[in-house]
Amino acid sequence: MTAKTQTILSVLISFIFYFTWTWYANSRVTDDVALLLRCALIQSSYSAFMTLTFTTLLRWTIGKMKCHDHPYLVIIPPLLMQSTTVYFINYLNQTPNLILTIIPGIFFTAIYGIFFTYTLLKKPEYQCHTQH
Repeated sequence: MTAKTQTILSVLISFIFYFTWTWYANSRVTDDVALLLRCALIQSSYSAFMTLTFTTLLRWTIGKMKCHDHPYLVIIPPLLMQSTTVYFINYLNQTPNLILTIIPGIFFTAIYGIFFTYTLLKKPEYQCHTQH
């Protein structure tokens, strides 16, 4: 699978999963279909966009920190950016079940970041070529 195909597939999966999850999480606390739809569209669109930006920022930080003693710390800056952004977007949107809406995204982004970092650190362009 090419990187472009993998990215497109990841974005589509992210959109569909978070649309469905957000609808479910918030339908537990409201019957307002317009609010449910707005929340689901905002969260799923944000998640699809964040899949792209998180990956870009993670690649950049891996490139900058590949010679660090603890290269897996590279997921912290993109994860903090993602977590803060998703919280404020949903806060501003007045998402009824905010915490239940965002926790899976933060969790799965962290898992994705760890595996993505592991994969990239195996590639020659992301390996440290200097001696400590």
